[in-house]
Amino acid sequence: MIFHEIYNVYFDAVTRILQAVVNGSEFNDKLVFDTLKRMPMTNEAFGALKAGLGLGPEHHDEYQLFNADGTSRIKCCPEMPLTNVEKRWLKTILCDPRIQLFDVNADGLEDIEPLYFPENIVVYDREGNGDPWNDINYIKHFRTILSAMQSGRKISIVWLSRESLKCRAVCWPDRFEYSELDDRMRLWADTDDAQIKVNLSRMLECEMTDLPIGLSFPPELSKPLPSAGTRRMEQEKRENFIDTGIDLSERLVLEITDERNALERAFLHFSHFQKREVAPIGEGRYRLVMSIDRDDREEMLRRVISFGPFVRVLEPEWLIVQVRHSIDRQLTLLNLL
Repeated sequence: MIFHEIYNVYFDAVTRILQAVVNGSEFNDKLVFDTLKRMPMTNEAFGALKAGLGLGPEHHDEYQLFNADGTSRIKCCPEMPLTNVEKRWLKTILCDPRIQLFDVNADGLEDIEPLYFPENIVVYDREGNGDPWNDINYIKHFRTILSAMQSGRKISIVWLSRESLKCRAVCWPDRFEYSELDDRMRLWADTDDAQIKVNLSRMLECEMTDLPIGLSFPPELSKPLPSAGTRRMEQEKRENFIDTGIDLSERLVLEITDERNALERAFLHFSHFQKREVAPIGEGRYRLVMSIDRDDREEMLRRVISFGPFVRVLEPEWLIVQVRHSIDRQLTLLNLL
């Protein structure tokens, strides 16, 4: 365990409350609730805090931290410096070139040795060479898009299609999407009547703009695009598909045989999809249900196949058909060798 328990969410909440009281706030139920509302907190964590700090004036003096009037007996909160192991872990994370897309400040860690380096990890089921994370223009484009998202502004972008044809758009940036298998970053963006997906590595130009929304594709690439309104409706349905009976084509059901750490790897590979159910169905076998995006069909096929015989698709039917087709094609190639 790299991080000590005194730095977990319970102690973080207590520290914030103590700091507020030291700075002049009165310790009462409202202060505790206001503090917890700003933190990711489970019911169990909230119960632990209630037991630890106490809610109600009859408990305020239990640990002799507060006076009867709710003021603090502590004059200043002690600092909790990072341990050497924690510093080494932070330095390890900062060695990942992807983290530098966010311009993270590493001051104070110059002489700290990482626990390991990115080149010490070999990923076997990743295709291609990944995005150019250290490229100056790539970093500039990412930060421009991120700034536009945060400030609510439009962007003007130029990118190359798979056929190396120039495409242009003035759009609202919606979100980034990272592909673990490809080690690539993609941008989802909205226009007035469509949503587009662009690989950042194919982007040639990117800047914030006040120009009107619009798309410009070469004639060879003219094809229907999913509308932004349709995408929003699909997202709402995915978020509520248990209650509304969502189309089964957006519901993924897997049977996982937990060998070679398959269950843990499945949670990692599908971490960005919304989980609906995880249940044991036999010795060493589990049923995983989640909602998926129709636009992720190609990558979903590759992710599932990468697990080999340890994952079986139960739903949807289109994925079952594609998995069978892919396996048949591989068997045909093997027979030709």
